[in-house]
Amino acid sequence: MAHIVTEDLLRSLRSKNPADRWKAAAGLVDAAHSLHTEALVALADALEDSHPFVRWCAGRTLVQANRPQATAMLLDALEQGPPRRQAAAADALAYARRVKAEPLLQTLVSGEALVRQSAAEALGRLGYRPAVSRLVALLADDSAWVRQAAAKALAHMGDTDTVDPLTLRLTDASPWVRRSAAYALGAMRARQATSALIVTLEDPDPQVRRNAAWALSRIKDPVALPRLRALLTDTTLEGKVAQAAHAAIKAIQRPNWWWLTGLFIRRTPSAPSGS
Repeated sequence: MAHIVTEDLLRSLRSKNPADRWKAAAGLVDAAHSLHTEALVALADALEDSHPFVRWCAGRTLVQANRPQATAMLLDALEQGPPRRQAAAADALAYARRVKAEPLLQTLVSGEALVRQSAAEALGRLGYRPAVSRLVALLADDSAWVRQAAAKALAHMGDTDTVDPLTLRLTDASPWVRRSAAYALGAMRARQATSALIVTLEDPDPQVRRNAAWALSRIKDPVALPRLRALLTDTTLEGKVAQAAHAAIKAIQRPNWWWLTGLFIRRTPSAPSGS
């Protein structure tokens, strides 16, 4: 019965309908785990599929198989082949158990922007700190998508040496890069970026403004309050920008109150028993 199911899925993986192909790729996990040779080869071939979700499902299935042979196929795809195949392998390896990150690090110098982007995103998910300097260099990449991926990856690293280069990206030509830079600075609670983030609250892109407000809610510097209050009338993104500003204001104002309350409670003597 399992053999029949596998054959049906393999046929579906060759369907002209992308939905059939991604469902088949996701459904072949048991066959991949049992090292069904034809299934493994078909999944590796699907890493080059024309549809991105099919490629993603094929890579995830090879990872979920949790077999050295399947991981080896992903590493082989990462090192050679068309860009889509390499990028799909990089995306998948970010979720592999005990995977060595060095091959992903080497892929950051690929001549293909799609491959650099996927490798940067994967290294970020893995939190691979030796990649920090390479990721900082990619903040100046010719491709906006690579710059965005590098900024997102650095958000996971928590390296304070990256604050200045990320702050520079708040004025990037691409709103996607500016969004990720603001997010990364907030994730790191980069207080030294406060002034730049306050200026970013006036960015023409509403999602950038929202991310900057969120970042300031993490940093909690009262100097941001006037600009945040001005953002309370922002109606873009169905009011989500104003909501982010309101949350930031509350976050900035709340710490002092709770700190003083806690101090008062700790210093107030306990009432005598029986009083």
